[in-house]
Amino acid sequence: MLKIILVDDEKPARDRLRLLLEEMGVDIRITGEAANGKEAVEIIREKKPDLIFLDIQMPVLGGFDVVDILGDELPPVIFVTAYDDYAIRAFEIHAVDYLLKPVRKPRLQDALGRVDKSGEHAGRFHSVQKLLQHHFSGPSGRFHKIPVNVRQEIRLLDYDSILYFKADGKLTWAVTGERKYQTDFTLNQLEQRLKQHSFLRIHRSAIVNLDAVSKLEPWFKGGFAAILTNGTELEISRRRVAELKKILGI
Repeated sequence: MLKIILVDDEKPARDRLRLLLEEMGVDIRITGEAANGKEAVEIIREKKPDLIFLDIQMPVLGGFDVVDILGDELPPVIFVTAYDDYAIRAFEIHAVDYLLKPVRKPRLQDALGRVDKSGEHAGRFHSVQKLLQHHFSGPSGRFHKIPVNVRQEIRLLDYDSILYFKADGKLTWAVTGERKYQTDFTLNQLEQRLKQHSFLRIHRSAIVNLDAVSKLEPWFKGGFAAILTNGTELEISRRRVAELKKILGI
């Protein structure tokens, strides 16, 4: 059981983080909450958690004040804040991670995966990363929507509305017939998540909805391109051509 304490002066922020953690379905227990740094010091000393999520700007005592006061008593820390100004200082004190609000599920997964698995914490955290990875990256027959970012809100897209996913540098885009949306998932995570649905990784930078493919055309150097219903052309890597032909019965 991974014991966690949430520290944030805004109750809605604590509630959101609690909900995200509970939705993971892994062996996590939130053993306490604090609304300011003073309460945080007291409850951390009392509960001795395995991990704390710590806001930085709070009344009475801020997050870095808590760190200074606890010293060697401080458990692993993941900072959660609305500001990116303090990231350098956070990592100077060896924080596990630094999350910007609003926290997204895939980013939370990554943060927990960074928890130090050496020394006394090895037994506690060894299986957590695997469980989280399975939850977010594994195939799921229950969920038929993908969360994407639209300004300050999270929109849920139906699988069948998405023509393809495209990686562009560090960003991943879900493309529909009308526009493209940024998503926090990597293509590797999406490939696993969509295995039970009509999507196929056709290139290291693209996953296509097979229902949106209207035809295949010859491409450069003996390759092929998938032509989608909206006219988009997507290159198919050579090692994926045989797999695609098998699926299509060609």
